[in-house]
Amino acid sequence: MSKIPEEIRHFLSQSGRVLLIRGEPGTGKTTLALEIMKNFNFGYLATRKIVEEIKREYPWIRKEMLEKMYFIEEKYNYENTDTFGQVFYLLPESMRHALNQYEKGEIEGIIIDSWHSILQELNIKAMEDKSREKVYESQSFFLKVLKLSDLNVKFIVVNEGKEEDPLSYLADGVITMHKKVEDGRIYRWLTVDKLRGEDIRKSNYIFTLKNSKFRALKSKLPGYPKKLVPFPEKPIQKTFFEDIFKFERGKSMVLDFGDFVPKQYRMTMVMNLVANFLIHDSRVIMIPPNELDMSELKFQLYLFSLGKYYRNLVYLYSGETMESFAREVDFSSAGEVKTTVEDTLKDYSSDVPPLLVIGYDRLYNYLQPKEMTQVLYRIKDVVSEKGGVMVFVGNVSDITIKRFCSSISDAYVKVMNVGGEVLMYGIKPWTRVFHLSLSNRGYPTVERREIA
Repeated sequence: MSKIPEEIRHFLSQSGRVLLIRGEPGTGKTTLALEIMKNFNFGYLATRKIVEEIKREYPWIRKEMLEKMYFIEEKYNYENTDTFGQVFYLLPESMRHALNQYEKGEIEGIIIDSWHSILQELNIKAMEDKSREKVYESQSFFLKVLKLSDLNVKFIVVNEGKEEDPLSYLADGVITMHKKVEDGRIYRWLTVDKLRGEDIRKSNYIFTLKNSKFRALKSKLPGYPKKLVPFPEKPIQKTFFEDIFKFERGKSMVLDFGDFVPKQYRMTMVMNLVANFLIHDSRVIMIPPNELDMSELKFQLYLFSLGKYYRNLVYLYSGETMESFAREVDFSSAGEVKTTVEDTLKDYSSDVPPLLVIGYDRLYNYLQPKEMTQVLYRIKDVVSEKGGVMVFVGNVSDITIKRFCSSISDAYVKVMNVGGEVLMYGIKPWTRVFHLSLSNRGYPTVERREIA
C-alpha cells in the first residue's frame, strides 16, 4: 500500500468515491490504476485492445486480476437486480456484469480505462441503435456513474488530457499525471487537484514507473539512529555513485548541491564517502564545505563510528584547535592552502588512493575567483601525483567556478530539491534522474530509486 500516496489511499478507503485520473498519453495513468486495482480489489472495465496491451506490458499482473478485467464491447451473462434501479438497464452488459460482482462482494469498485476509448465503443453501439444515442453521450453516461456512486459503488475513471471538463467538476477526486523530458531525462510527478473531504498535506508526488510498476517517492528525513553500528567496509570503487563515477587514482568528481537540499542529505552523502576511505586506511584531507565546521564534523564522525580512524583524517581549519586531526591554515592564502595539501601527502604511500574533499564554497569565501581556480588547479596536480581522488562539494552560484571545476573533473553530479523531494543526476557522464531518501542502518545512509 505504501506505493500509493497516503491521501489517495485514505480517499479510496471510503465507499461511493469517484476518482478521475487524467493526463497526457504516457504519463502513467494505467499503471497507477493497476496499482490501485491490486491493492483495493477493483474490477477493470476496458476495451479488449487495452486489456491485451496490459497483458503484454505488465508481466506482474496476477491471474486473479486478469479474471476481473471485463471487455466493454462484449456481451456478458448478468443477473437482473433492483439494487441499482433503472440505471442498471441503461448500462452496457459488461458494466452490469461488473455490478453483479460488486453485489456479491467480489470487487469493491470499478476502474474505467479509458473514458475516451470506452465512449468510442459506446458511440458505435449508439450508431447501431439510435434510440440509445443519448444514453451513451459523454456527460449523460458519467452522470449514471455518479448515480451508482450514490449507492456506495467506488469508481476510478482514467481519461486522456488534463483540461478542465464536466468529468473533473463532477468527480469527488481529481489526480493529474505529468511527465517532463529534459536533456533526455524523465521527470514524473502527479498533482492531487481535488480529494473531497480529505486533508491534502502534500499536493505533488514524484513517482517512478520502473519495471512497469507505479511507486510514489518521498524523501524521508528520519531521526538519527538510536543504536550506532560500525560503518561497513565496502570496495572503494563501488560506492553510492558506482555507476556514475569510479573512485580510481587520479580521478575527480564535482558534487554540486543546489539550493534548499536538506543538510542531512548533504552531510550523509559527503560522510559516506569519507567513512569508506577512512576504514580502508586511506588518508582523507578535508577543506570542509561551509556547514561542516568542527562541531558538525565531530558529530558526523560519532554517527559513523569513526573514532578509531582519526589518524587517517586531516581536517584543514582556519582557527586554533586541540583536535589531533586538525591542521590550521590561512584559507585567504592560495599558496598556503596548496603547500599544506602538498605537505600532508608528502609521506603518503599506500595501495589505497588518498581522498581530498574540497568545499569550494569555503574557498570562495576567502579567494577571488581567479585565485581560486589557480589554487584548485595546483592542488589537482599535487593530488594526481600521489594518485589521489578529489571530490568538490558545496553550493556556489558563480558559473565560472562551476565550469572550471567541471572542466578538470571526470564526473559532475547534481543534487537538487524539487518540491521537497531530493533528486540526483549525472551531468558528466549523463545519467537518468534518481530520487533520494535517507534511512538508518545504525548510521545514516542514502537510498536512491531511478525515475523511469
